[in-house]
Amino acid sequence: MNMKHTEIWEQMRTAYQPAAPTLDTAAIMNAVRREAAARPWRRADPGLAGQIPGWICTAAAVLAIFATGFVLGRSVSVADRTIGMAWTKTVPPEEFAQSFLTFEEAGADLGL
Repeated sequence: MNMKHTEIWEQMRTAYQPAAPTLDTAAIMNAVRREAAARPWRRADPGLAGQIPGWICTAAAVLAIFATGFVLGRSVSVADRTIGMAWTKTVPPEEFAQSFLTFEEAGADLGL
């Protein structure tokens, strides 16, 4: 704000400001009622799933979650078993015996 011309700023602040128009609520409500009478709102017909109770849908969702958990758990155990079998088949038996069955020799290599 320019403080040199305070009188002009005061005149601008107090200048004419139009009042907010008043709303004719009765006319608005009449128009809404006429529109509602001309085009009544109707509930849509339920589809195929509309006749199924909600608790059945919830039970089906819970069973689907349990089934998914079972399948994931089973796949992890099968994958673990398959990886273990593949690992034991890729390691030659003499190397397996030398590496894992003789603890004394491994300690001797470290100077223990």
